[in-house]
Amino acid sequence: MGEILKKIRIEKKLTQSEFAHNVISESFYSKVERGKNELNAVDLLNLLQVNNINKEDFFAQLNSKSNNDLQRDLKVQLLNAYSLGDKEKINTLNKQIQNSDYHTNIKISSLLIEAVVNNRVEELTYKEKNQIKRSFFEVDDWTRNITTLQLLCNSMVIFNLDELVLFMKNLEHAYEGKLDKYSFDVQRIIAAICINYFHNCYVYSDFKKADIGFKIIDHLAKIPDLGIYIIVTNFYRSFFNNDKENCKKITDFLNENDLEEITSRLP
Repeated sequence: MGEILKKIRIEKKLTQSEFAHNVISESFYSKVERGKNELNAVDLLNLLQVNNINKEDFFAQLNSKSNNDLQRDLKVQLLNAYSLGDKEKINTLNKQIQNSDYHTNIKISSLLIEAVVNNRVEELTYKEKNQIKRSFFEVDDWTRNITTLQLLCNSMVIFNLDELVLFMKNLEHAYEGKLDKYSFDVQRIIAAICINYFHNCYVYSDFKKADIGFKIIDHLAKIPDLGIYIIVTNFYRSFFNNDKENCKKITDFLNENDLEEITSRLP
């Protein structure tokens, strides 16, 4: 895959940084071209889109490579199904992966995806949870990997607050106050992670630790499609400061706009 991407990039006269286009980091993409890193399906499709590469032509080239058939790779099929929310296919693929000779890390990722889509993350065993926790740190450049970020967002319930603080510090370092410069999808997922983090600060009654989440999300782009995250952030900021009046104004606004589902999840 890396060889094909490199060939296309050179034909388009783009640098590695220009080709990566903030979908993934330049350093991660460089290793993809050298065969040292592997792209997940979501990032691959995003790269093809931002670089105006015809998907059918790309996969035709890829499938011509022996022993490198992307469409038959169980892991990539699983990631594709996850990005599409195809629960039935995820359940089927997870069974195949668990019964295959795939690496343990792939089996753990598959287990987490299956648990997330079936809302049974809290039912995972202690051993499974610990394996999942370790797997996040084994993903190269996980802070910029959209699939890994989405999985973290959906599985934060298995982490204690100190573990979540470590994740948030890594995110703060990775985006360095420039979150608004990244793609909409990255900003949306990071914002959702911050909201979930605020909820955990509430659950653990440790409001001071919410500050790192505010430092990250305050650099979200001020655009309508991300507005709900900013509104909910303002609620938590008011809640942690015991500003009951502003909390009520925000929840009243949400309810008046038929967003009771959101207010029902707030403290």
